[in-house]
Amino acid sequence: MNLGQWLTSLTARDHLILLLLYCCCIYLSKITLEAAIDYYNIKKQHNKFRVKYRITPLSLLSLAFIYNLFFYQILSEMFAFIP
Repeated sequence: MNLGQWLTSLTARDHLILLLLYCCCIYLSKITLEAAIDYYNIKKQHNKFRVKYRITPLSLLSLAFIYNLFFYQILSEMFAFIP
């Protein structure tokens, strides 16, 4: 079964569960990236010549996707209602 067939076989409840899981992972990745930027600023002692990093959509969604894969693997083994 490929990804498209799997997605069309899911119910509305399954889609909602996966969407909520991905939203939680986006929030977690935002917190992680902000903490990494703060750590960098502390290490550089807020020097005015330091590189100023910002959170881009690509970095945010990529990290969220990695978190999502990780949590999906764990939660699908723990709970039977996760597709």
